[in-house]
Amino acid sequence: MNARYRSTLGAAALALLLPMGSSMLEAAPITAPDGDKAMSATPIDRLIDLAVAQLVTSQKLAPAAALVAREQMQIQFNSLSKAAQQQILAQMQRVNGDEAAGEVAAALHAAVTDEARQALAAAQAAAPPATMSQAKPTARLGGDGDLVFVATAGPCRVWDSRFGMGPLAAFSATQVYGYSNSAGYSWSTGDSQGGTGTAGSGNCTGTVFPATPPVSVVATVVVVNTSSTGALRAWNGGTTLTVGGILGWNAGDVLSNTTVIPMNRSIAAYPRSGFKRDFGLYNNSPTAIDTIVDVVGYFIIDNKATPLDCVNAGAKLFESSAWSAAISTDACPAGYTPTGINCSSKVAFDDVSLMDSYIKPSGGGVPSTGTCRFVNRDGQRIEYSAYLTCCRVPGR
Repeated sequence: MNARYRSTLGAAALALLLPMGSSMLEAAPITAPDGDKAMSATPIDRLIDLAVAQLVTSQKLAPAAALVAREQMQIQFNSLSKAAQQQILAQMQRVNGDEAAGEVAAALHAAVTDEARQALAAAQAAAPPATMSQAKPTARLGGDGDLVFVATAGPCRVWDSRFGMGPLAAFSATQVYGYSNSAGYSWSTGDSQGGTGTAGSGNCTGTVFPATPPVSVVATVVVVNTSSTGALRAWNGGTTLTVGGILGWNAGDVLSNTTVIPMNRSIAAYPRSGFKRDFGLYNNSPTAIDTIVDVVGYFIIDNKATPLDCVNAGAKLFESSAWSAAISTDACPAGYTPTGINCSSKVAFDDVSLMDSYIKPSGGGVPSTGTCRFVNRDGQRIEYSAYLTCCRVPGR
C-alpha cells in the first residue's frame, strides 16, 4: 500500500485543527450529499467517488461508511488554498480515471501536509519571543508583588510605653519593633518596648518569620494619658515623615485604632527618633502621651503560583474494525473543567489515523465531553481510547 496514503487523514486533521488563523487553513463548510442529485457535481467530486468506490470494492471500506469517507476527502480538498486545488485537478487530468482515483488520496495528503507545514512555520515565525517581558506588579501596602496576610493567634502586645520607653514627648517620634525572627525575643524586656508577650509563644504566635520580614503590620494602636488635643502618626520610620494621622484625641481621651502600617527596618531612621526599628510613631501634640501597640497580623511577600489540580477523567476504551470510528468520553468530575482531550489507538501498523478531536462545551445543564474520530483503512480490529484532562484551581 502507498505509504503516503496510509496517513492521509492524519495530516488533514492537523491542517484543519491548528489554531493558526491562516486563510489557507480555513476549511469551507461541507453539505452532506442529497441523493444522486448532489453526487459528482465537479471533477474533484467524480475523482473522490471513484476513490471511495475502489475502497469499497477492495473491502477496505464498508458500503455504509462510503458517505462519511466521501465527505472526509472533500473536507481535505476544501481545506486547501485555491492554488493547491487547481494543482491537484491538473495533476489528476494527466492520468486516466481509475488511475486518477487511486492517486487522489495521496495527492490530497501531500497538498494538505505541505500547506499545514507552511502555516505552522509562519505562525511560529510570527509568535512573540518566549522571554517576553512581564509588567511588574504595582506596589501594595509597602511592598512589591503579591502579599499574603498572616494573622497572629491573638493580639500580641509588642509595645507599651508605660512599662518601656516612657511617654512620647510633644512633637517627637519613636521607633518600634513590630516583629521578631527570634522565637526567644521578649517584648516585655527586649529593647525597652514594654510589651507583654514572647515571640513564638502565647498570644504572640505568628510573630516569628524565619525568611523575609513582613512589609506591613496590622496593629491596634492605643493612646493614653492625654492632656491636650493632638494626633498620632504612624509610618515606616524613615527619614521622611508621611502626612496623615491614624487617630486624634482631646485631653483625657483614651482612644484606639486598628490600621495597616508599612515597615522597613533597613532605611535611615527619622531624626531624633532612636535607632531604626520597624516603624515609627509621631506625637503631633504639645504635650507628652503614652502609646500601646497590639499586633494582629502581617502582610508578607510569600505568595507563590498555585499549580492546577488536574486529573485524567472521562476515559473510554473500545475495539472496532469499522473503517471509521468515533469515541466520546465521559464528562469531567464535578468542579473540574476540561483543558484537553487525548486520543490514541493501539496498533502494530500505521493504517490508522486520527481524523479529528474536539471538546463539546457544556450547556443546558449537560457537562462537557470530548470526541475522537479515527480512520481504519485496513479493516483490522483496533483498540481505541479517549479521555479528557480535567483541571481546577485547588481549594474548597
